[in-house]
Amino acid sequence: MAPKIFGIEHIVYLILSFIVTVAILIVTGIFCKSERVKMILIKAGGGILLFLILLNRVFCIQHWDVTYLPTSICGAVSMFFGIALILCKKDSSILHFLSYSALFTGLLPTIYPDYIGQGPTIFFPATITSLLHHSVCFMMAIMVFEFKYITPNIRKWYAWPLGYFALVFYGLFNIKILNQPDAININSPILPNTPFNFFFLGLIFFAVYMIFLSVFDIIANKKESVVVKSYKKIVSKIKRKNLDENAVVAMSKKIILDTKFYKN
Repeated sequence: MAPKIFGIEHIVYLILSFIVTVAILIVTGIFCKSERVKMILIKAGGGILLFLILLNRVFCIQHWDVTYLPTSICGAVSMFFGIALILCKKDSSILHFLSYSALFTGLLPTIYPDYIGQGPTIFFPATITSLLHHSVCFMMAIMVFEFKYITPNIRKWYAWPLGYFALVFYGLFNIKILNQPDAININSPILPNTPFNFFFLGLIFFAVYMIFLSVFDIIANKKESVVVKSYKKIVSKIKRKNLDENAVVAMSKKIILDTKFYKN
């Protein structure tokens, strides 16, 4: 009998994955202090993640008519995140996009793996490698923030929409050039009979992303935050505009009162 979502095998995996992830994050947080060690761990984690997603593609090709390039949102993010962790520098805009995305594309498919029934057991190669790359993807996203390899910054708000459009082009490349029926859920929703295709999810995630950056900016920088300063500028302009309008009205009334026409 094939494994099920929240079945025994899945629950055991979730528990073990949670324990291992928390243990690694605690140990690395305590003992990894130097920037050099942190960078080595980040890049090593990126290598492991990239290896897992490529291994998963190899196993998928053995059973289905697919390409080496992942066509799911989570698979694409895992692949690009692994590459970015290896190649990108600290606080890179590319990492800003992929790290936030990886938090969701790593966690959600681990908790709700709709692919888990593709084999007779959770240890079916395509299944276990998929679970592992999602788990490692989520853990590395947490580690990036833990090590302050990137710091939330509202001035880099553009990173996510630019990354979003880059993924759209990646999906279109798979569909138009590689003749895949779908990629990153451009043509179909993630869950059947729902509106949650890539574009709809992108709008939701961008809204959440901007709210998070704004709240973080206010809490971290307080009166010096970009959000507070922008708010004050807008309020100041509105007040100035109202004052200017009132001055124009007052001047107009004075002109009318001073005209001979009005006096007669």
